[in-house]
Amino acid sequence: MYKSGSIYKVRSEKVVVRKVGNEMVIVPLVNSVADMTRVLTLNETGAAIIEALDGQRTISQVEAQLISVFDVQSDILAADLQNFILDALAKGIIEEVS
Repeated sequence: MYKSGSIYKVRSEKVVVRKVGNEMVIVPLVNSVADMTRVLTLNETGAAIIEALDGQRTISQVEAQLISVFDVQSDILAADLQNFILDALAKGIIEEVS
């Protein structure tokens, strides 16, 4: 579980992130080479989360930003955001800054 004051960012040395329309494509890098067998495609919501995890905003700030954009209850958003962050950490897509 993360703390609301935690800050995360994309591990730019481990993945390449590209936005295509409302979706986002994340390509993991292995020894600086794209691993096309593990490409991830995020929908609009996932893309918004990755964009918000900029290494400067706290989780509380990210939640507030996402609540203002998406029509979702705050407790549902908090649970979904926690799951997203834990999964992204496990896959090496993001890292904790503080």
